[in-house]
Amino acid sequence: MWFFKKKNKKVEEKEVEEKNEEAVVETKQEAEVKKEAKTSSNSSKTKNSNTKSNKNEEKIAKKETLKKEEKTETSEEEKKGSYRVLYSKEDKVWLIKRDGAKRTIASYKTKEQALARVSELCKNQNAKVIVHKKDGKFQKQTKKI
Repeated sequence: MWFFKKKNKKVEEKEVEEKNEEAVVETKQEAEVKKEAKTSSNSSKTKNSNTKSNKNEEKIAKKETLKKEEKTETSEEEKKGSYRVLYSKEDKVWLIKRDGAKRTIASYKTKEQALARVSELCKNQNAKVIVHKKDGKFQKQTKKI
């Protein structure tokens, strides 16, 4: 019985080798196609247009990186957090929400209770707190309570 296992292993090894050879051939063909595409595009352009386009591409790339950096800076500020204390007219309660979140963190009957809870949440964080009036207007905005 042991000789059947050896045959199966040999067959499997041959299949694996064939697949590897096919993969190598495919990568070589893809590389050749890419080289041909590059040479055809390079021959159609003049040297001046290449340098101008390269400079434009570099400028665009710099602008994109600056935009990404700005987005990460703003997202870090949002991650640090800003909480809002809002009044819900339907439920007649004061809600605490974090900016960007769908759900409320907590709800309280009085505004003072809500502010006390927000101050607990912000104790160890560098978070902003935005407090609204009952009509929805801004009352005050603090960096840290």
